[in-house]
Amino acid sequence: MEEKDSLLLLNEWWKSGKVSGNLAKAYKRKVFGEAWRLLNKYRQVLLVTGLRRVGKSTLMYQLISSLISKGVKASNIVYFSFDIASAELTKLLDAYTSLIGVDWKKEKIYVFLDEVQKLKAWSSQVKVVYDAFPNIKFVLSGSASLQLENEAKNNLAGRYFAIDMKPLSIIEYYELKTGQKIGKIGLYESELRNELESYIKKPFPEIASWKSDAEIKMYIKESIIAKITRSDLPDTFVAVNFVLLEGLLNLFYSKPGMIVNIDKLASDFQVSKTTLENHLFYLGFAKLIRIVKNYRPNVSTASRKLKKVYPYDASLALAIANVEWPYVIETIVAAALDCNYYWRIGNKEIDFVMTNPLVPIEVKSSHAIDNEASNALVYFIERYKAGKGVLVYNGEVERKAGKIEVLPLVRLLIRDHI
Repeated sequence: MEEKDSLLLLNEWWKSGKVSGNLAKAYKRKVFGEAWRLLNKYRQVLLVTGLRRVGKSTLMYQLISSLISKGVKASNIVYFSFDIASAELTKLLDAYTSLIGVDWKKEKIYVFLDEVQKLKAWSSQVKVVYDAFPNIKFVLSGSASLQLENEAKNNLAGRYFAIDMKPLSIIEYYELKTGQKIGKIGLYESELRNELESYIKKPFPEIASWKSDAEIKMYIKESIIAKITRSDLPDTFVAVNFVLLEGLLNLFYSKPGMIVNIDKLASDFQVSKTTLENHLFYLGFAKLIRIVKNYRPNVSTASRKLKKVYPYDASLALAIANVEWPYVIETIVAAALDCNYYWRIGNKEIDFVMTNPLVPIEVKSSHAIDNEASNALVYFIERYKAGKGVLVYNGEVERKAGKIEVLPLVRLLIRDHI
């Protein structure tokens, strides 16, 4: 498909003067407010990253709709998705000018580029246009967050702001599913707790109201996991073995938090260590897994061995494996706090460690806990002079015992921080 045909297909507002409701959904996620502020306040590129199906394209359409409602001419907003077709940036803009009559080199325009990681040397192309034409405001999105952020740091330093979109929070899930806006969160804690198991399975906007477990699993497997392993990663890297990717995912999703033994895994899958390590990188790159390192006080010395692997989100694992509940809870906490470290010395182990500030976190799947559950936390706090420790469990009562905060899982998900 040529540039002009793609642009006509993707920019309905040039004719209608508005963005249809099936594109710019009525429900706005919390991230919309920050994106709108950055879009209007600064000239810098706005870079939106995140896992597939979290709503990045919808956010773009909502921003476009809001711009039009605030008086920006529809003809001065151009959207293009590199999921649909490929095109060099300047050729794309020339095609836009030819179609609509707006001189992209002179007039104030907004350029929205979706799945931009599929544009070859995207950051260099954007940098050239950004530096030469201050009349252009760029909004970019992509699923390959690590690549996007690294390229942006290398080529767009000082020229961009980044927003990472995660799967729905439990509050967003409840609001989207019920159509009811939560005001005072404390009034809805019971309702949110009742929705917990449902939320864990489907924290994606498009399926929040779905009821069929089979259809939910199929959506996640095909629209997210398979799309990434069989399309996105092979399009981005050479020599990608999607059979190996899927084998690794089946293994990691079956038992979240397993320690990776590179030598054994390479032998089990009959590939070289280099090939295995590359494919582990690809899975982390695409936000399908989260690699958690063994904490040491000097973070640079964190063990290169003894790495644990978790699903990026529990819903991904639940779509393709029968996962035991304790591992599900650990995965939920890892995702909620974006954990990068755990701790193990001898026979002592703590599930996760936050480093700024230093906070050890122990996770229990039970509805009640005993005093022994916090022993490892107390040891860690004394050894490393941490200010506090947190014990997350599946109960309902929040309390404090010395330097240990006992926190119900739902409260953690509501806060999204510790």
